[in-house]
Amino acid sequence: MIKLLIFIVVIAIPTKVFSEQTWQIVTENYPPYFSENLPDNGWLYEITQSALKTQGINSEAEFTTWDRALKLLEKKRKTAILGAFYSLKRNEVFYYSRPLAVAHSGIFKRKESAINFDGTVQSLTPYSIGTEDNAFVSQEFARARNTELAITSTKSLPTSLYLLQQGRIDLVAGTKEVGKYWLEHNNEVDLDKNKIEYLLPDLASHKLYLVVSKSNYRAKEYLQKFNRGIDIIIENGSIAEIMKKHNFSNQKTAEYINFLKEN
Repeated sequence: MIKLLIFIVVIAIPTKVFSEQTWQIVTENYPPYFSENLPDNGWLYEITQSALKTQGINSEAEFTTWDRALKLLEKKRKTAILGAFYSLKRNEVFYYSRPLAVAHSGIFKRKESAINFDGTVQSLTPYSIGTEDNAFVSQEFARARNTELAITSTKSLPTSLYLLQQGRIDLVAGTKEVGKYWLEHNNEVDLDKNKIEYLLPDLASHKLYLVVSKSNYRAKEYLQKFNRGIDIIIENGSIAEIMKKHNFSNQKTAEYINFLKEN
């Protein structure tokens, strides 16, 4: 009887460990997608969390600078990064999940300013441009950043937008959705949404991914579970409930679910 009890305890341990497994997810504040200042850390984090729960996995988020997030994952001190763009360099060290969302990058200007922008990086050369340190705008922008463009680096996108508002720079390059969020929720610096506008066309669009370090021997397994979890919450309606809670319209929710299914 004692041997039988010991056997039952031993075989139960892996199940318990799995059920209590917790992913440590690290990223930067990137509203409206995810942020420590948003309800439930933002809609995209809540979707990520919900997908993992279907696999018996809990998750905890840490919000920090992007450079630190990359270093923590590379050193295997975190399980995954949420919201990474794809790049050839990152592809050498990370495995990517299915695409989770799309962000657009481009140019902000003061409404009163006359700017000749035709959608190309070359048309930006006459102007002074603010951008967040290490922000990725587009491949073309990155190539021209240190040679053709007059760049002012700042600690954050809201700081860049504030300098623009004050007339200290001509333009700001950054993520459209994030910039528009900060213009509506200007709790870092005093921004006036009526003074700044976003210019079309976009310079680039970027899919957002969950990434895991290739040095983690379980990386592929982790992403398979996560991707499986996304499929489950599409089918059981959890994604639609999350989007509704975060004030997405029925149309936007349907478009997002179709995006996930197609990718």
